[in-house]
Amino acid sequence: MQENEPQPLQPKLDALEEIDGHLHQMLFLAQLSASDADVDRDRLQAVLEHLKKKIDQAADQL
Repeated sequence: MQENEPQPLQPKLDALEEIDGHLHQMLFLAQLSASDADVDRDRLQAVLEHLKKKIDQAADQL
């Protein structure tokens, strides 16, 4: 592939869709943490950090 050739768009769209899904999960977990529910906030934080790493990995594909 030559340097000036456009890159396929689908992998970028897939990465953005993956990021969007992770952000929705993070929003749900944040709402759960802010609720009156009896939740393990340390575990929620660990999951949020894991999702952030996955977002960073997906963003590296852009």
